Amino acid sequence: MAKVALVKGDDRKANIRHALELIADDIDLKGCRPILKVNFVSTYRLLCATHVDAACAVVEFLKDRGEKDIAIAEGATLGTTPRGFRTYGYQDLAKAHGLELIDLNEPDSWKVVYVVHPDMKPHPVRVADTMLDPNNYIISVTRPKTHLQVGVTLTAKNVIMGAIMIMDKVRMHPSQAGNRMLDYNLFNVMQHLHIDLGVVDALEGMEGDGPLNGEPVDHRVALAGTDYIAVDRVGTEVMGADFDEIRYLNYLWDHGFGEGDLDKIEVVGENIESCRRQYELSPRFLRMRRQENKGQYQDLAVYTG
Repeated sequence: MAKVALVKGDDRKANIRHALELIADDIDLKGCRPILKVNFVSTYRLLCATHVDAACAVVEFLKDRGEKDIAIAEGATLGTTPRGFRTYGYQDLAKAHGLELIDLNEPDSWKVVYVVHPDMKPHPVRVADTMLDPNNYIISVTRPKTHLQVGVTLTAKNVIMGAIMIMDKVRMHPSQAGNRMLDYNLFNVMQHLHIDLGVVDALEGMEGDGPLNGEPVDHRVALAGTDYIAVDRVGTEVMGADFDEIRYLNYLWDHGFGEGDLDKIEVVGENIESCRRQYELSPRFLRMRRQENKGQYQDLAVYTG
């Protein structure tokens, strides 16, 4: 049975540390190098990004377990990755703990995978080899946000979109966005990736016009687990969203990437009801869903986050 830790409290680092300790027996790096995949969809607004204290809590947990060679990786969408590392305090964190900072938009090597567009032809996207290497233990650390096309973004989407080089991210979002191809493309790219540990820092989430222009949600919870689909399933629940509407996560669950059945997920720590908040979903996502339910589709502007 999949296990997800769910804790609540007023201290970001303490929440994440507690969540990790609750699942400590499940975390086995087996000699792999820990890579923390953080999120800078924008380097101009902190609410869009993984807070440095969340990453710090994970780093300190790993170091206390004897890990020494730790890296933090990201490929920013708006603004450069080095700017995000500098602006959000990651350079200071790296200096304090001897970490490597990796810009996934400037990889030494990559793999080409293919996504689909309304023309039903394969379109190439380049995925950084750092995120593909089986010798790397990938830890997705992100905050919960609503998303204008797929509903919510949690640990899975953080890794998928961040692993793709900046000039290719736009190819994940076809211009005819109403047909929901982004959901399939997320599923398709994830087949080449792996996530070994998911951590959601929900001290403060984002609702509404996410993942860039939404409003803060004072949530004060954290989640962690080694089954990232289970983490995102519980994360969707505590956001008050309907998991059935989050198609890319259902595709991944249906095809064996993790557990999406709440009855088969052991939630340790707090219970879901005590941690649930009703996030306001993106108006654009809700409009697209209404149109689809009526059999209507339309061209929508491309979004690259």
